[in-house]
Amino acid sequence: MYLEHIDIAGFRGLNRLSLTLTQPTRRGASITGPINDESVSSVTTNTVLIGENAWGKSSLLDALTLLLSPQPALYCFKEEDFYFPAGEREEKTKYLHVVFTFCENQVGHHTSPRFNPLSPLWVKCPDKLTRIYYQLEGELDDDGSVLTLRSFLSANGQALNLQTIDPLAQALITLNPVLRLRDARFIRRLRSETLAPRLAKNNEQMARELDELTRSLIHNPQNLTNSELRSGLAAMQQLLEHYFAEQGATNSVSWQQKRHGREESRRAWRSLGNINRMIAEPNSRSMRVMLLGMFSTLLQAKGSVLLHPDARPLLLIEDPETRLHPIMLSVAWELLDQLPLQRITTTNSGELLSLVPVEQICRLVRESGRVAAYSIGPQGLSAEDSRRIAFHIRFNRPSSLFARCWLLVEGETEVWLLNQLARLCRYHFESEGIKVIEFAQSGLKPLLRFARQMGIEWHVLVDGDEAGKKYAATVISNVESHNDTLRYRLTALPSQDIEHFLYRSGFEDVYRRHAALAENVPMSPRRIIDKAIHRTSKPDLAIDVALAASQRGVSSVPPLLRKMFSRVAWLARGRAD
Repeated sequence: MYLEHIDIAGFRGLNRLSLTLTQPTRRGASITGPINDESVSSVTTNTVLIGENAWGKSSLLDALTLLLSPQPALYCFKEEDFYFPAGEREEKTKYLHVVFTFCENQVGHHTSPRFNPLSPLWVKCPDKLTRIYYQLEGELDDDGSVLTLRSFLSANGQALNLQTIDPLAQALITLNPVLRLRDARFIRRLRSETLAPRLAKNNEQMARELDELTRSLIHNPQNLTNSELRSGLAAMQQLLEHYFAEQGATNSVSWQQKRHGREESRRAWRSLGNINRMIAEPNSRSMRVMLLGMFSTLLQAKGSVLLHPDARPLLLIEDPETRLHPIMLSVAWELLDQLPLQRITTTNSGELLSLVPVEQICRLVRESGRVAAYSIGPQGLSAEDSRRIAFHIRFNRPSSLFARCWLLVEGETEVWLLNQLARLCRYHFESEGIKVIEFAQSGLKPLLRFARQMGIEWHVLVDGDEAGKKYAATVISNVESHNDTLRYRLTALPSQDIEHFLYRSGFEDVYRRHAALAENVPMSPRRIIDKAIHRTSKPDLAIDVALAASQRGVSSVPPLLRKMFSRVAWLARGRAD
């Protein structure tokens, strides 16, 4: 069972949000059993959330953390949980609701014995899968008091007729608890007086279990030596402590010890990379089971939380790139990816996005009246388009996934030129969230489809030659099919290419200088431009044109480009509101 969908209205910074999480992927057959048993399910889901500050990521994670937390008491809403528009506290809403939809991993999976406590809650759906709809409502009275209501729903949204709600809610959370990580570390929890003695009693036993699990991993060396395994497991334990355990006070050590520790750490990280590859092999399910057992045992040994043996935690991982070098981040992410658990990750790291399939990435965008969730989903792109996007965007330009608007251009010349000319016109693309991307290598159609599905605004600049006219036809077709406005999507140069356009827009002297021609030497524009390109390069010419424009002032920037900058900025600013 996994969390499939979240609906939120009126909670903290979220006026409205409807979010479908990534569907499960399987490394093998889905089998049930205790968390540290070899029959553990190998189903895993990972949703990576990106979005700007104040766009609702933290409020979403707060809702999951508070309402599905494995604490003894169920959470009751407070006055500060109710949404109000920014700067208008007096307009606070009086009602909020959250609906969590849990779905079985495959048809019939809900009949497993571990789900017996939830049997009254399952609802059969038209797709033959069975789901649980858990709803929480909050009502704020004028005197500041808050009423919290819980219910389980049918497929049509009606409350199920159940004698008791809270014990069933506790049973659901026990099997699907949410564990939240902040800044690559667990937030320090205030332990209740009743929980602390129990943890102290179990610490010694759990430490022994951790040692046994480590030895079990060492007894499955496959192609690794014992030395490599021990070194890698030390790094694995260090990493698990870094992510999944409270941070204790560090002891002072000498510089010699620190230097030795750094050398050991480098060897350990390399060995951990080897272990990651070993665990990822199709026939290494038992290794993944033991890894999950290490995580569960270490988590509880450190006293963060006590988990039920049948629990399948949902991990909320906030900014895992914090305090990790990009190389270490890739190793850490590879290890996290081996955990057969559902994860929701937030990140501001382009390096991390390059490690994640685009199907798992979800963009949160604050729009008028709601926070929209954009993702392409498991069937959003064809195999060819997915390959093109993976290479052109995910691998080579992952930071463009954070952009509010794409300015799509034909070649490298425009990339060099437009950023500089826009800055001269006082449009700072970096702070506006505008990314200039050349599309000739990947094709225009996949980028337009992907941008629409991911909620990224876009504008296309094309040349006036035959290829440019074909690109323009693609844009026109896309605009017509979406009832869009063409002037905000397309700028066509009235010349065969950007060089001829600039030549005729007052920069003839730049091209003559690079062609080593005096002003009075008669020659056609085409021959002058060709000679200039032959003596230098198109990007170098573009940089020199931008430099000349900066010396002459904003009036030297062609009006067509100034108008385009204004429209692109308008699109980006609409995404910022």
